Amino acid sequence: MWLIVMKGFAGTGKSTLSRALSKQLGWPLIDKDDVKDLLDGHAQAAGPLAYEIMFNIARRQLLQGLNVICDSPLTGNISYEHAQVIATETHASLAVLECFCSDASLWKQRINGRKTLQLPAHHQTDWDAFQVFLRQLSIQENYSIAHPHLIVDTAQPLHECLSLVIAWQEHLQMGELIT
Repeated sequence: MWLIVMKGFAGTGKSTLSRALSKQLGWPLIDKDDVKDLLDGHAQAAGPLAYEIMFNIARRQLLQGLNVICDSPLTGNISYEHAQVIATETHASLAVLECFCSDASLWKQRINGRKTLQLPAHHQTDWDAFQVFLRQLSIQENYSIAHPHLIVDTAQPLHECLSLVIAWQEHLQMGELIT
């Protein structure tokens, strides 16, 4: 069994890629934002609680023998450590799929384009405010990853990103480690 955890900042294409990957592989997708959207305004520390719930649902799916994809920024080492504990407990193999967008204008367009979506307040919808957030977060973002880790530039078309990830996952399943 596999637990694939997404990693990357807002607007880098994590959700788009994870949804396409879930559909292609037929694996359940658990999105931290789906949980946080419901918790915001109803629970203190909605972010950490959303991670707890996401990983608890992933744990249950893995115990059922299903491969799982978790969609979250995975910005902190604590979240990565939680994923490791879940993978160990369920005897699943853990892999990290990190998204970034090398085209700053495209990334900016993605963030600012969210303004029309009427998303809950915790979503990044303003590029300038997001830049301030990134500067504050940069210290937390840097931690080492000891599991298979693929970094995908989502400035490429979705079908190319998906093909790259599918090929990587097939190699992982065959026991080959490629990065």
